[in-house]
Amino acid sequence: MKRQFPISLLPTFHRQCGLSLVELMISLTIGLILLAGITTLIVRQSTTRAELDKSSRQIENGRYAIQILSDDIEHAGLYGEYSPLNTITFNVPSDPCDTTIANLGWNSATPAIPVPVYGYTGTDATPSCITNRKSGTAILVVRRTDTSTAATPDGASAYLQVSRCNTDISPFALGTSGFTLRQKDCVASAPLRKYIVRIYYISSCSNCGTGADSIPTLKMVEFASGAQTTIPLVEGIENMQFDYGVDTTNDGSPDSYTTSPTSAQWDDVMAIRVSLLARNTEPTGGYADTKSYTLGSVAIAAANDSYKRHVYSQLTRVVNASGRREH
Repeated sequence: MKRQFPISLLPTFHRQCGLSLVELMISLTIGLILLAGITTLIVRQSTTRAELDKSSRQIENGRYAIQILSDDIEHAGLYGEYSPLNTITFNVPSDPCDTTIANLGWNSATPAIPVPVYGYTGTDATPSCITNRKSGTAILVVRRTDTSTAATPDGASAYLQVSRCNTDISPFALGTSGFTLRQKDCVASAPLRKYIVRIYYISSCSNCGTGADSIPTLKMVEFASGAQTTIPLVEGIENMQFDYGVDTTNDGSPDSYTTSPTSAQWDDVMAIRVSLLARNTEPTGGYADTKSYTLGSVAIAAANDSYKRHVYSQLTRVVNASGRREH
């Protein structure tokens, strides 16, 4: 027999009709706490990613700048088929910005050629073709010819032609036209190589025209194709210094290093230690750079600003100059 319960004893069920004010406030508080935590996490991740991007760009810029300078230093003094004798005269052109052929330091009668590398310290006067040079930074001049040859001149560029014929009067000719030197068979015309002069320096701005910025930049003034052109190379390179390895025993190896060789020592420079100070192109909030830096033998005082920095250094051999002394 089925048992019956009084209606009053049966459980009563109530439907949820809403939230109380206290419950709503607790829910909102928990939501806000979670939202704040997620927002903080996202902001920190974004800040970390931005700093990693800045550091990556700085590392890339520093290494790239070192590579550019090292590659050109290794090619300094490349004159194609011409191998200067020990009795040749090396001279230092008074102005690296002078593009007049007669003033480039080449004289086939003496014979005389210009030194392959030449430098200016941070306190030396600035050559006339350089603008916006950052105070206290060094300058490097590299002279060489192109690695490729040309059959005929273009009418504007300066070319070096080297004689391989033992009956030619001159060992070489530098000019824009009128080339008559010959190869070993004394019949075929000797090839031409475009002559290049490059001046590396640190500019206080990347874009120095209207609305100039304040990003320090490695730049190059290049004399090629008959004209001088200023080319921005790498942003964020704030300082540049050089230590020159001088060969005093004529064996092709540096015996001592100096920041300022004498006029008579420039043709004895067999290696160059390149030191660069690279900084981020953007500041870091809450950061203060209170460190001082040493670039070779030059001390750099702390900037006390919010840019992160790093020193890059590499010793590079002047291959063509040192190689000739080893043989």
